[in-house]
Amino acid sequence: MEPITLDRRFRPWRYGVGHSQLLLHAHAGSSHDEHINVFFEDVRAVKLRSSYHPLILQPADQDTRASILAFAQVSPRHQVQFLCLTLPTPDAEAGFIVCARATVLATNASGPGDAYTWNEHSRLLYVLKQPRLS
Repeated sequence: MEPITLDRRFRPWRYGVGHSQLLLHAHAGSSHDEHINVFFEDVRAVKLRSSYHPLILQPADQDTRASILAFAQVSPRHQVQFLCLTLPTPDAEAGFIVCARATVLATNASGPGDAYTWNEHSRLLYVLKQPRLS
């Protein structure tokens, strides 16, 4: 899986502990007519900054993945189910997210629907999941 770079300013927008969901959001603005949302599902651990510009979703290398999964206390038998993404930045230590799936969506700012949810007017950009071992 290749890294994904989203050249917008993203901020943590919503974190639902009970549903284990995280939303990172980039507002539409004068130079962009779409909101961009990154939904993380079945979140097990996070280390986040207050904002990212750009947001880089980079799969963790093998050693980093092992360290992050140990931090998240994911049992060895369940580790294959989880995606470990690092969030590198040029001026600070990388953040990370352990989740089952990440979905990147674009929603037109002038269109109907909530800018912060996945709705029938959203455009799917990416879906990231941990590759299954053969």
